[in-house]
Amino acid sequence: MRRAPRWLVEATAWALGLVLLVALGATQAIEEPREVVEAATPAMREPLREQIVPPAPTPVPKPTPKPKAPVRAAAQPDLDVESVLGPPPGPQHDPRPARTAAPADRYAFLVGVQDYRRPTVDTIGSRKDVQYIRSMLLGAGWKAENIRMVVDGQATGRAIRDGIGWLASTSRPGQTFSLFHYSGHVKQHGGVSDSLWPVDRDFVRDTQVADLLSRVQGRMWVDIAGCEGASFLDGVPSSRVLFSGSSKAVEKSYEYPAWGMSVWTGLVFDLSLRQGQADADKDGRTTLGEALRYSQYYAQAITLGQRPHGRQTPQFTGAPDLGWTLADPPA
Repeated sequence: MRRAPRWLVEATAWALGLVLLVALGATQAIEEPREVVEAATPAMREPLREQIVPPAPTPVPKPTPKPKAPVRAAAQPDLDVESVLGPPPGPQHDPRPARTAAPADRYAFLVGVQDYRRPTVDTIGSRKDVQYIRSMLLGAGWKAENIRMVVDGQATGRAIRDGIGWLASTSRPGQTFSLFHYSGHVKQHGGVSDSLWPVDRDFVRDTQVADLLSRVQGRMWVDIAGCEGASFLDGVPSSRVLFSGSSKAVEKSYEYPAWGMSVWTGLVFDLSLRQGQADADKDGRTTLGEALRYSQYYAQAITLGQRPHGRQTPQFTGAPDLGWTLADPPA
């Protein structure tokens, strides 16, 4: 693999860091042969890509100017992204929650289905999505015993229902924070409804997902990384529940083979929350609001011009107090 130039590593400013894009591949997370397109996407730091070895220093070091490369789309890098999407999101006020959940009162249930049973086509990054999120939570002070994760063969329909039930059983109003994340295929049922797609095809219908999640008390974040992600929006978001989906209910979502992750999870959890690329006000603290707005914009920028299904437009709604991080989630 060709090594990236040094300026690509040094371009850490959020407005520029994600626009220096490498020619790799993005592919759809749908049940058909994968369509790989030429991609120009944000450069992610370790551990998600090859280690970059800087060149030997010159006797008289000179500052390296940051190249002013335009934002480029994945499938059609010649597109003028800002003429379509406008400028990237700038600083906004994200109110902080009134209360914060202590580490012992934070619970997460993570589902990632990558190795499906035939004839269902595998995904590329669902397993790494949830593994990465788990590592992020642990790094933010969450307790390992409060994080449940099912992947691949473990991720049956029953396991998903039981896991959400576990979240409900551990939750308490005004005290706990719960996170439910799903990464995998979404099954469409004739345009009438959609389902989470377990490994055993024991589909969990959107209405059942909403019913199960409604039993979780306290504050909660529901995050769906899959095609038609926002199809699970009905009945979920509220003043205490934040919902985010990787694409509209009529759109496909994409994965990024070079990252081994979905576009959405890579943007939200690595570039935004881990690297701080979404820190629009430059205060050294990336709020979830900053992460979601940033990732919504750049998910579209990356997939703009994607064919035949078009871009993915992430959606988020619900609890408005988004001035928190994984280290201080609301209660």
